[in-house]
Amino acid sequence: MNAHALPAGADAVLRYENLNAYYGTSQILHGLSFDVPAASVVCLLGLNGMGKTTTLRATMGLVDRTEGRITLNGREVRGPTFKRSQMGVTLVPEDRKVFANLTVAENLEVARRPTGAADDFTFEDAVRIFPRLGERMNQKSGTLSGGEQQMLVVARAMLANPAYMMLDEPTEGLAPNYVEAIATSIRAARDRGIGIILVEQSLPLALAVGDWFHIIENGQIIQSLGREEALADAQRIEKALTVE
Repeated sequence: MNAHALPAGADAVLRYENLNAYYGTSQILHGLSFDVPAASVVCLLGLNGMGKTTTLRATMGLVDRTEGRITLNGREVRGPTFKRSQMGVTLVPEDRKVFANLTVAENLEVARRPTGAADDFTFEDAVRIFPRLGERMNQKSGTLSGGEQQMLVVARAMLANPAYMMLDEPTEGLAPNYVEAIATSIRAARDRGIGIILVEQSLPLALAVGDWFHIIENGQIIQSLGREEALADAQRIEKALTVE
């Protein structure tokens, strides 16, 4: 499968072209090339330490050095992290960083960036997708459970109304009801036209929401599958994610 093939009618795209990334002198990514079309979920799968998180960090300028190109709708994604965010790319990191001394409502307000579009995410959308947050609006975020904090950082990212959202292991350690809430949020973001990169160890979740699947090994894409192919041969993906 051609990793640059786009669905018919898809013009907007976050594109990776021969991406190499380094921490110091150690090369982590080796020539990654793939597309993230608008309104699609691209899953990066693989064992730990294979370069999935580094791909997300490289997108935000958080690695020491990169080679190759990352472009968003034809414009090169470069410069400090805040400029990349202004271009429309946001990262929900694995470590669930909330502003612990601010309330849930204050955390959401800090992130809110309305674009004026009719389908902008609003506070009401956040509460509809994550009802638990609606019950915690006046609570300090540092006192939330791990699952509630994860819902908060995802809702916060959605309220920024980005063009592309990257999620790094969003369901790690979460109870099933929280996992379903995260899945609902991913579908809601895709329905609003947001492109998503999902790094996720849970294959069932990836298969439930993903449109495209890239398996990464030693910083390279070794397999790429569309949704129908992945669903028809899930065992093939599971084998690639299993330590023998």
